[in-house]
Amino acid sequence: MDKALPTGRLSRGKVVGKALLKIGAKKSKCFITGGDKTKNHEEVADVIFDALGELKGVSVKIAQQVALGMPFLPPAYLEKISKSFNAIPTINKALVRKIIKTELGAYPQDAFDNFNMEAFAAASLGQVHLATKNNESLAVKVQYPGIKKSIESDMSLIHFGLKRFAKGQNIDHIISEIEGRLYEEVDYELEAANATFFKEYLENKKIVIPQVYPKLSSEKVLTTSFLEGLDFESYLASNPTQKQKNAYAQLIFDNFFVSLYTLKRIHADPNPGNFLFLDEGKLGLIDFGCVKKIDNDFLQSYNALHLDLLAGAEDEVLVEHYYQLGMIKKETPQKMLHFYQEVINPLDRLYIEPLRGESYDFKVHHDFSKRGFEAVFEVQKKQYHSVHQVNEEYLFLDRTLLGYYALFEKMGAMVNTENVKKLMKDYA
Repeated sequence: MDKALPTGRLSRGKVVGKALLKIGAKKSKCFITGGDKTKNHEEVADVIFDALGELKGVSVKIAQQVALGMPFLPPAYLEKISKSFNAIPTINKALVRKIIKTELGAYPQDAFDNFNMEAFAAASLGQVHLATKNNESLAVKVQYPGIKKSIESDMSLIHFGLKRFAKGQNIDHIISEIEGRLYEEVDYELEAANATFFKEYLENKKIVIPQVYPKLSSEKVLTTSFLEGLDFESYLASNPTQKQKNAYAQLIFDNFFVSLYTLKRIHADPNPGNFLFLDEGKLGLIDFGCVKKIDNDFLQSYNALHLDLLAGAEDEVLVEHYYQLGMIKKETPQKMLHFYQEVINPLDRLYIEPLRGESYDFKVHHDFSKRGFEAVFEVQKKQYHSVHQVNEEYLFLDRTLLGYYALFEKMGAMVNTENVKKLMKDYA
């Protein structure tokens, strides 16, 4: 078993404090000596990730959220986080028993008819055990201890480091958005409410959402019905037909936009582990810890912008949209237009690409994600100091949709876009 998660304020504070001093020293040295900025970014990224590895716990999740939400950070940071690692220790059996007793008022063998002490899956900031009650199979998610306490100290490290990457610009709104989702993810009562909401209001019989059992759940334990299906990699390994892969991709694609425009909430974690491929072409959707509620005024602006993008509106019209969204600051028309054409245009053209035609084939456009990251890297080389102008409402929308597109590439799937565009026009 890995070294225990350091949960005390003092123990975590020492790790963070040491890292902050190192980051400050490296940035000062680079400024004084006029050193290589790319190398300096790599050194700062190394300090951050060494500290994250020592802190364990929620740090990994934070780093993932930051990387997915802010892909315009320097390549050194993105390259570090793209290397998959898992620094969260498992919970031993004695601690699992203690947590369930504290949270549910009974030990596992008393709260359930049967309870497997060996976790069968990892989840967002927790691990999942198989249990039975009244002849029904259940999934019991148990939160890693100390996770909630770790968020504040870990976020201070990330915030400090990112400010250096952002040339001291104000990124409080972005950090606040990420932090808000993290605090929500460690509240299993909120996750239970999210799952219940989607189960009640998501009117698609092909999507299966587990039933929540409130009497067997709490803030740190969540019990739901167990869905038996194939995970993403196992599904692909089963050699499904092209028609089957297209149908599943379409289901995921349509569900994102239906949720966005009709429920004004999206399941905002595109991790492939959150999908289960069931019999009869049904799709299991699990882990509702990260759900983004969409502000109606923002959605109206977002929709109007994307309709104009699809219609091929003039750049000056698009500049006004982005100004209203706070992503272009008020300057002379020429400077505003230049900023749009240099920084935003390469990205929004790519973003809208899958929606331009009646369908989009990710087998043909298998390099979509690669082109996306290359475009991001080119933009950030010129303008990564403009990070403060990012509208935080975009973070989880973009990262979810782009995460789905990456899945579609792996599936080599094609999606029809007409229903989505109808949703957009109807909402206008």
